[in-house]
Amino acid sequence: MKPYLLGAVLVMILLLLSMPRLVLVPLVVQELEDEVGQFLQAQQVQVQLEAPWGWELVFGRLPRLDIVANDARMDALRVFQVTIHGEQIRFDPRSLWQDKELVYTEASSLWGEMILTEEDLNAYFWQEVDQDRLLRLRVAPGEIGLGGQISLWNMEWTITLLGDLEVHQGSSLRFVLKNLEVQETRIPSVLLEVLSEHYDFVVDFGVFPYPVELREVHLQEEQILVTFGGL
Repeated sequence: MKPYLLGAVLVMILLLLSMPRLVLVPLVVQELEDEVGQFLQAQQVQVQLEAPWGWELVFGRLPRLDIVANDARMDALRVFQVTIHGEQIRFDPRSLWQDKELVYTEASSLWGEMILTEEDLNAYFWQEVDQDRLLRLRVAPGEIGLGGQISLWNMEWTITLLGDLEVHQGSSLRFVLKNLEVQETRIPSVLLEVLSEHYDFVVDFGVFPYPVELREVHLQEEQILVTFGGL
């Protein structure tokens, strides 16, 4: 074979080998950005994936995936940022090529975190629990509480409800009342029970586009960091 023919053949082979990376990688990135953006109603989604040859995608495998979604929403709750990291992710390739839908099946590891701000938690709390905005959530390192004034039994009470955010049924966060402080007055024992029933609320993350289980809750200055892992 003449040298120029051999060179042409080698170029063709290289082009064929690189086609999946040149074509499929941008396709999968775009599909993931569209899908995550739709599910999370995110204003901005960035996807990075590692598929050195691109052929991995033909067989429904993602060696590594990183997703960052900013200004997202889960039902009535705004989420400042969601990050997802995965390795050796499996998906159904036929659904992607035929329906342009990436159907997740499994992963060797899938984890991430969400950042919730105090401001957004208050907006959710006022919408779902306290429409009169009598109390306000305050988040500080290691603690969360509700503070404000309420009218009960024809009396005005300046109160601080101290509590915890606990993982509830794997996919929800629940505010659990732990203690009650009332300014300049004695505390009736029944008051704690009444307030506990009224201000017990749950934030549900069951609408997440991938199967996840909430793991830990870290209370920081005016924000909450929630870590999760894949199922």
